[in-house]
Amino acid sequence: MKYEVFARIRAGDELIHVGNVDAPDDRLVKTYARTTFDEEDWDRMVAVPRDELIEVTGAQMAESPMVGEQ
Repeated sequence: MKYEVFARIRAGDELIHVGNVDAPDDRLVKTYARTTFDEEDWDRMVAVPRDELIEVTGAQMAESPMVGEQ
């Protein structure tokens, strides 16, 4: 499964997208993300399954049943 990884260096900073990793499950993605993106001393790092991301703009918006409804 592909995961997108976000991190920040200092508490209070915004999370930034630092890259992605492939991992077989949520447990192993923690290890994979830490070892892949170990060049910084991150305050916080999170991984989100790519298929859980919600499209806000772009082609996927046209498929949303809520677009244009009010």
